[in-house]
Amino acid sequence: MNKAVVVLCPGRGSYTASELGYLSRPVQAAVLSELNAAIDRSDGLRTARGDLTIRGMDGARTFSPEFFRGENASGLTFACTAFDFLRLDDTELDIVAVGGNSMGWYSALFAAGVFGLDDAFDLVETMGGMLQNGQIGGQVIYPLVDDDWRAEPGRAAAAATALESVREAGHQAGWSIRYGGYAVLWADADGLPLLLGELPPVKNAEMKYPLELPGHSAFHSSLMLPVSERALDQLSSLPWRPPSIPLIDGRGCRWHPLGTDPAALCRYTLETQVLEPYDFSASVRVALREYAPDAFVLLGPGDALGAAVAHAVIAERWQGIDSREAFVERQEDDPLLISLGRAEQAALVTLPTA
Repeated sequence: MNKAVVVLCPGRGSYTASELGYLSRPVQAAVLSELNAAIDRSDGLRTARGDLTIRGMDGARTFSPEFFRGENASGLTFACTAFDFLRLDDTELDIVAVGGNSMGWYSALFAAGVFGLDDAFDLVETMGGMLQNGQIGGQVIYPLVDDDWRAEPGRAAAAATALESVREAGHQAGWSIRYGGYAVLWADADGLPLLLGELPPVKNAEMKYPLELPGHSAFHSSLMLPVSERALDQLSSLPWRPPSIPLIDGRGCRWHPLGTDPAALCRYTLETQVLEPYDFSASVRVALREYAPDAFVLLGPGDALGAAVAHAVIAERWQGIDSREAFVERQEDDPLLISLGRAEQAALVTLPTA
């Protein structure tokens, strides 16, 4: 019997220095012929605009902060996510649903069959280039769980208090993404330093928080209204169609192959999720409750989705997993999360390279 899996796609910012050369990883050449053609087409357009190319960035000897810019990070991230999706061994897997975090929603539209590669690239690169002339506000990430990945109520209260303080000072601020055990918060440009100062410092083994996300605007907020308006004007004419695999969006709502209105999916993608908070935690919770997958397959680049999905699993106490220790034990015995950003896990679900 095939393994029932939910496939999840990462957001921008997941391609870092450790991912250089991602598109050169061993894979059957025939699997990627269509992707290679789509990347070549995209790079031709990028060269004509004077932008960095996807192959040039991925093949660079050193990582540049320029790779985090929206017009660069979006196409580069999507190319790697598509690369991973296409090398999945669908003879061994039953993909029961697809989702993604933030920009990963656009990648999920490709994985679920809403768009082919060329149209998906158009969507991703157009949205990524919307802020090429300047950043709008910013995002801050802050942990809401303790070192054992259990909810720490005091931190959620601190985040709420900090947002209220920023708003009382006359700035705009709010939730951007509910990301497992992390709050991703947004503020306008002048309110961002105040938000960073209002959040109580937290230090764990990996990082010091609060942490401003480099190159990120106030995504999933009302500040993105100009982006949404331009997106509706430029991208509504794409060939939107129902997914061939159920999609779970950033509210935890499901889009089914037989019940999806393409116009509604277009408006959700170009308007609703651009302007409203993205609840990635809800999408994982719905995936667990509605599809009870044998595993989550986390596409690359990187492995950033792993902790957020684990936090959501622990919050649900799924199959008795109620702590970081219990999650690690499960991963060693029968992995619930299979990350293609980790070679030893990728081998469990991808086609042989020869």
